[in-house]
Amino acid sequence: MQKIDIINWKEFVIGDLFDIHPTKSYKMTNKDLLNGYENNNPVIVNSAYNNGIGGYTTFDCTEKGNIITFSDTVDANTIFYQENDFVGYPHVQGVYPFQPELWNKERLLFFISMFKAEALRKGFNFGNKFRRDIAIKMKIKLPIEYNGNIDFIYMENYIKQVIKKSEKSLENLKRDDDSKQQIDVHDWGEFQIKNIFEVVKGTRLTKANMKDGNIKFVGSSAMNNGETHRIANNEHLHSANTITVCYNGSVGETFYQDEEFWASDDVNVLYPKFKLNKYIAFFICPIIKSVGQKYAFVDKWKQEDMKTEIIKLPITQTGEPDWQYMENYMKNIISTMQDNLTLFQAA
Repeated sequence: MQKIDIINWKEFVIGDLFDIHPTKSYKMTNKDLLNGYENNNPVIVNSAYNNGIGGYTTFDCTEKGNIITFSDTVDANTIFYQENDFVGYPHVQGVYPFQPELWNKERLLFFISMFKAEALRKGFNFGNKFRRDIAIKMKIKLPIEYNGNIDFIYMENYIKQVIKKSEKSLENLKRDDDSKQQIDVHDWGEFQIKNIFEVVKGTRLTKANMKDGNIKFVGSSAMNNGETHRIANNEHLHSANTITVCYNGSVGETFYQDEEFWASDDVNVLYPKFKLNKYIAFFICPIIKSVGQKYAFVDKWKQEDMKTEIIKLPITQTGEPDWQYMENYMKNIISTMQDNLTLFQAA
């Protein structure tokens, strides 16, 4: 689709269009969320994944669908459209249209794209929280009719076109996936993280004490490989060829770091007890991240819990992690992706 021309669009204050306030919530624990079933009521939590759904509960829904939610404790990637009724959670903000009859699913999805883009542009993250009072005052550009009112029909039709195109792409991807075999993890081995990595806690550095420079600062962010700033402070640096895992904020976010960096105190650094390279790291990072998701909603993924957590990895005949398999697998994946990208660019 062609790039949208927004020159003639008009700025609107979000607080003039929407009421923003915390969603109603129950007192819950991880157990309440993890033991739920998908046919129970979804719980929207402080997460940038799965549309914010952290689990399911038998508790009655506290909020009606067809609204927007975001967390004021993580980052702007938690902005989601909620189509169905749901259960709220502490620190989850609801964005409620003053004129709900004007805002259907497609129109809200269009609005979210503008809303999220502006919030991300302003750099909100765990250290620079995207609060309710900030969201209310934020201005975003929207398409307008000749009389200056919001052009809801344009927004709705545009998103319908995007959805139609996305559905076609998904069909093509599904055809590709059907021709691939799923990885059989039945015979994989279980390993405590502490047995293959040394887990080292990051060091606190406030924004007030940051000096501008070229050293990567890895914070509790789900974006940009965890990098939130570039600093000159060099007292507590970690070496390249390591993995970072957020234990607070964007809990479970896992990234491979290929250059020296400072890790915030919301991040743990995994130093390998084996010969790590980027391909092995790319294989392991999603596995660690998936395990960490269960800590994301109530508890932080504390250092001691991270050390003793178990991850499954492919193994050799002797029961050791099969590092060569992991490396070769990711090399093949990357090669295939590069081939597909070349074909896409040539199309």
